[in-house]
Amino acid sequence: MKKVCPARVIWITTDHMRYDCIGAHGNAAMHTPNLDRLVNQGVSFEQCYVQNPLCMPSRCSFMTGLYPQQTGVTQNGHELPWDFEPTVARCFKAGGYHTTQIGKLHFQHHEEHDLDPRPRNDYGFDVMWLSEEGGAYQDAYMTWLTTERPDLVDTFRVMRPVSPERGGEVEGKVLEAPAKYSHSGWIGEEACRFLERSRLEKYRRTRQFVHLGFYAPHPPLNPTREMFEPYDGREIPRPFRGENEWDDKPEPLSRMLRMCADWEEERFIDYRRHFYAMVTGVDLAVGRVLEKLEAQGLLDDTLIVFSSDHGDMCGDHGMILKQISYYDELMRQPCVLFWPRGFGTGGRRVESLVEMVDLLPTMLGLSGCFVPEAMTGRNYAEELLAGDDVPARESALAYHEPGNIMVRTATQKYIRYGNDAEVLYDLEDDPHETLNRAADQPRLLERMRETALQRMLEASKSRLTPYYRF
Repeated sequence: MKKVCPARVIWITTDHMRYDCIGAHGNAAMHTPNLDRLVNQGVSFEQCYVQNPLCMPSRCSFMTGLYPQQTGVTQNGHELPWDFEPTVARCFKAGGYHTTQIGKLHFQHHEEHDLDPRPRNDYGFDVMWLSEEGGAYQDAYMTWLTTERPDLVDTFRVMRPVSPERGGEVEGKVLEAPAKYSHSGWIGEEACRFLERSRLEKYRRTRQFVHLGFYAPHPPLNPTREMFEPYDGREIPRPFRGENEWDDKPEPLSRMLRMCADWEEERFIDYRRHFYAMVTGVDLAVGRVLEKLEAQGLLDDTLIVFSSDHGDMCGDHGMILKQISYYDELMRQPCVLFWPRGFGTGGRRVESLVEMVDLLPTMLGLSGCFVPEAMTGRNYAEELLAGDDVPARESALAYHEPGNIMVRTATQKYIRYGNDAEVLYDLEDDPHETLNRAADQPRLLERMRETALQRMLEASKSRLTPYYRF
């Protein structure tokens, strides 16, 4: 029997997204009807963990199928080499797909766009409509906005990330402008343009891969009125915040837990309200894409994947943004695959513990593409297509330079900062990760140390193929 492969693959990624920022994942306050559809009618991995809590190392990991130690990008500030292999685009090109990049990729330092907005490296993409951060640079987004609605350029303009004038990222501001002209709206519009283009004769017989890289819900928290409206006056879930959680934590986690010690709860609630609105901006754009696919009769034959690079604390544990705290709010991410012809539309929740590094090999397997031996992520395509159980990993690993690691099992989490600062959570008794048991659980601590050592050794294997052995 001939294997059926999707005619097009659309990988949607966001920045700072949380697992619980999709209504179908249990948050009744969220207004995400289109993402809810993907979850309810697709395959949702409920226990998927990223390999780094920051943007660049996480993206370079799951878009290569390798651990951060193997890509060399272990913190923000490193850059993936221009000729690095494997990358998502090079793998799909090798499988016969025409590859398109729209929006954020973040394999390289986007601050360099201050003087030269052209993409320096294409990493294997045939088409690069790059915009790493909406409104900060004269990039693909601002070029489009300048031509479509020059009167809104100042509305959506934001300061460069490296500018000393930046500031104010965490205070919400509602913009009086149509959502379609926001950075998220632009990605939705360009995706629809891509789908129109793919109907042309020269592309009709070519399989298509497109990456839609949303910057949202990453701050600045500047949703438009349309995005914000569903949350205006709505009750927002209150963040979890234990009393003096920093008391039993080592540095630097103790310092992170005190970062917003002077914030009142309502300030966190306001942060969440605007953050949720940014998510809804993504949802509106995803809805445009789904609508376009249905109108063209292409939806059944399209594999749509939705994921993110890491979460945002949104007030939980008294923190905002992202840090190397390794809380589940940062590390557990949405990972959804929707493909009516391949999976049906009945919906499936996969409870197995998996890593985000497994996603690209699985996508390649589903698409009939070769999965390079260098990739260390696992390919679950066969199980998904057969409707079989997905074999769970015994643990999920994350690494951040300089030498900070996390290992999470179904029931414990171990974190190590440097040489001797350790945190141990018993997730069965303490699901909110509040009590550090490193001092009073010596046997469990030793076992998790051993697990962490073994995982680090495995994840540090070279990606290079040996040619000769001397």
